[in-house]
Amino acid sequence: MNYLSSLIIMLYLFLTTGCDTQIRASLDSDTLLTADREFSKLSVDSGAAYAFKQYLSRDALMLPAGANPIFGLDSIYASMSGNDTSYSLAWVPQKAEIALSGELGWTWGTYTLIRTNAENSQSKSYGKYLNVWKKDAMGNWKVIVDMGNKSPGTD
Repeated sequence: MNYLSSLIIMLYLFLTTGCDTQIRASLDSDTLLTADREFSKLSVDSGAAYAFKQYLSRDALMLPAGANPIFGLDSIYASMSGNDTSYSLAWVPQKAEIALSGELGWTWGTYTLIRTNAENSQSKSYGKYLNVWKKDAMGNWKVIVDMGNKSPGTD
């Protein structure tokens, strides 16, 4: 094989491998967005505490706005489950990205929090969130860091 043929083959392999990586990253991002949408649906259907218990990793970190960090799934679940029936939390993922390794990713989006008081009246607040995800040993996406805060002008 001459030099030009070798160069053309190397260029072809480089270009097709790069395209495959981009396609795979796009598919993985769609998979992660789907996982985040399912996470939100479970929160609405079964309560936020239950949903977080299903989708967070055992060593997750929650960074709630205006409060101290909460370390570990059990502590996060305990902090959320005490008043699980007095609120509803739903969110809409806007974007996901996956690291080239395919093991880490992040999603961000907007959320709606509806609180119900003792008189059964409701108040809504809106905000944004960022979640960092990692694949577990079974290949499932789990949240390792959850953070969010209210949007300006909401209660």
